[in-house]
Amino acid sequence: MINNPPSATKRAIVSQRTAMKGDPMRRFVLCILLVALTPSFAFAAKGPMSLSEAQAAAAKGDADAAAAITLTTDRQTCLSGCANRGHKQDQCNTACRPGLCHPGASQPYCVAK
Repeated sequence: MINNPPSATKRAIVSQRTAMKGDPMRRFVLCILLVALTPSFAFAAKGPMSLSEAQAAAAKGDADAAAAITLTTDRQTCLSGCANRGHKQDQCNTACRPGLCHPGASQPYCVAK
């Protein structure tokens, strides 16, 4: 055993105890951050998705994707409804592409292929 002076040993023990006291607090804060951020990541993918992606999400239990598939419409009806809501034609053409689903919309829907 190395013969350390008492003050050096005491400092090492104090610094080790301080580090040990901080670890549970850091873990607690990290857990809170992970729990708080997880839902935002989980629901971040509610933008437009392909019909096949919506079907896969619905199979995994995504209720919005299932609702979008249930409300599948044809392209012409989609374009008409989009224009009636006051959107520009280029926005409607993009939103109403065949095979595209919008599970995050106020009324989820898909456009048939």
